[in-house]
Amino acid sequence: MSSDTIADIITSIRNANMYRKSVVRVASTNISQSIVKILLREAFIENVRKHQENNKDFLVLTLRHFRFSM
Repeated sequence: MSSDTIADIITSIRNANMYRKSVVRVASTNISQSIVKILLREAFIENVRKHQENNKDFLVLTLRHFRFSM
């Protein structure tokens, strides 16, 4: 991950959505938790849970898939 936390979160979600993945994992920081709260409130994601692996905290996001008609 780079030092641009916001871009990393958005890119991870965008890439997972593009490949129709239902779950994405992002690093848990104060900034990422605040962004995820907003995305959850605005219904861009369905669920979030905390996960710890090798003494590092992650947020596991369940994505909401939108169908766009053209």
